[in-house]
Amino acid sequence: MKEYAEGFYKGKQWRRVSRAYMQSRSYVCERCGGAASICHHKTYITPRNINDTAVTLDPDNLECLCQDCHNREHRAKHSRVLFDSDGNVAGVEEGKEMEEYRQAARAAESIGYREGQA
Repeated sequence: MKEYAEGFYKGKQWRRVSRAYMQSRSYVCERCGGAASICHHKTYITPRNINDTAVTLDPDNLECLCQDCHNREHRAKHSRVLFDSDGNVAGVEEGKEMEEYRQAARAAESIGYREGQA
């Protein structure tokens, strides 16, 4: 858990909302139908949105997931090095997080923003 989110996830509001959401889904994973144990935010919690209840506490932004589906979700956001059958580096498969970063950077450049500008 990220340090900036620790207070949120330990707070009464989150515990109440996440428990109610999981119960409303009967603790069934919304992706695979297995036994769910994690209330996941579809839009990830960041330092910028941690105090935005439309992101953090809105049931439309929550998903009931089992541990395996949750692990797959978070593993998918990271880049992976690919190897050929001889063990040589064959390339890099970029994860969701890198793709989103590149899209945001292109959008910022298209409106004339340069890193370091206020």
